[in-house]
Amino acid sequence: MRFNPFTSHRLLVNCIIAMFFSACFLSAYLGVLKTYADIQWLDIIGEGGIVLMALVWITVLLISRPPSKVTTYLVIGVGLFMFSATLDLLDEWLMHPAHKWLSWIESLPAPVGMLLTSLGLYYWHQEQYVLNRQLRRREANLREHSKVCSVTGLYKAQYLDLAIKNQLLSTQPLWLGAIDIRDFSHFNSEFGFKEGDRLLREVSELLLMNCRLSDVVCRYAGDCFMVLMPETTEQQAKELMMQIKGALRYCAFKVEGSKKAKFQHVTTALIQGNERNYTGTLTSQLHSQLQQKKHQQKVAQRAHLC
Repeated sequence: MRFNPFTSHRLLVNCIIAMFFSACFLSAYLGVLKTYADIQWLDIIGEGGIVLMALVWITVLLISRPPSKVTTYLVIGVGLFMFSATLDLLDEWLMHPAHKWLSWIESLPAPVGMLLTSLGLYYWHQEQYVLNRQLRRREANLREHSKVCSVTGLYKAQYLDLAIKNQLLSTQPLWLGAIDIRDFSHFNSEFGFKEGDRLLREVSELLLMNCRLSDVVCRYAGDCFMVLMPETTEQQAKELMMQIKGALRYCAFKVEGSKKAKFQHVTTALIQGNERNYTGTLTSQLHSQLQQKKHQQKVAQRAHLC
């Protein structure tokens, strides 16, 4: 998740800006400009690159992480290192008097910053360990209850029924879409079940790419897929189904051993759910609507041939 650093990390942003300008002010106030002959341009390039990369790291951290203890340690740690590196860079242009306290200010923040950064990385490791453990537990739960199709990697019908049941309890608009691969049995007969499974996997990947993160995509039957779209208006549901249908229509599937691509035709159906529906009734009505559309398409195709 991305955050706006100027609103989510306002204090940290102000601290980094204060560190940078403090280093510039100290060098400008106490320093005397060197002559052109005394300037070491190679050192400026090297030390300037360090300051630039420190600022890039800070920006990435502020954009990519939410406010937390880990973020604070990492940003302040890298910020202190950037403070020392900035003073070191400005030394190449400005000559400073031999003040002991200035030498401490230039040298001390860097190791303190590295210590804070190390502490932040340690807490980050703990944070990731907890998240990974939760993800493994969730995946194990799905595998244990056989809710995932082994061919496509999508949820099975049982999981969809449970998701519909939970969504029907809310008052938010709910839509359920169905996608059926036309003449899939003929494809299996012609090219074999291995190629049929590969086609199903490609169709599944296309469905996932065109659906939103909040949608639930499942393989409902052999060649029938269903998409649960919670908190969705009728217009949004229709647009999503049209987008899916268009993506599948132009999917060029290359059969093993053949140079010619096979294009698949699909039939889609859409139904709205509300708190008055039952899970089984909703999926049955959608499936009946899908079969009716398929029958109409076959009749139209025969009439066209005649």
